[in-house]
Amino acid sequence: MQKPIEFKLAVSPFEAADIILSSPNIKEDLLYWENHVVGNEGKQICTFIFERYYFRTSGRATLTVILENFDGENKVRCMTSGSAESIINIDFGASRNFVSWLKNILAENILKEAEL
Repeated sequence: MQKPIEFKLAVSPFEAADIILSSPNIKEDLLYWENHVVGNEGKQICTFIFERYYFRTSGRATLTVILENFDGENKVRCMTSGSAESIINIDFGASRNFVSWLKNILAENILKEAEL
């Protein structure tokens, strides 16, 4: 597993989820998604799980995406898994490609990016 990547967004988790869901061909890679309002203060959380086959690793990779605003900031966390091949655990750029795909979808709304 690669290090989680976090983005700060200019839009709420539900608005970001709508942007992701309206992206062309998103359903091809989408395995699961859900969203919830937590408490009475407008706290939101959305979870997405994507899976994609990569020829370069001859295997499937997953991308788990969590959008939330629990501390007042709109955040997205991305975690990849399963993208590495063999005992030396090399993914040949598959995980970076998967996260970049999501970054491109949300590009207009990204305020700041940081590795966790």
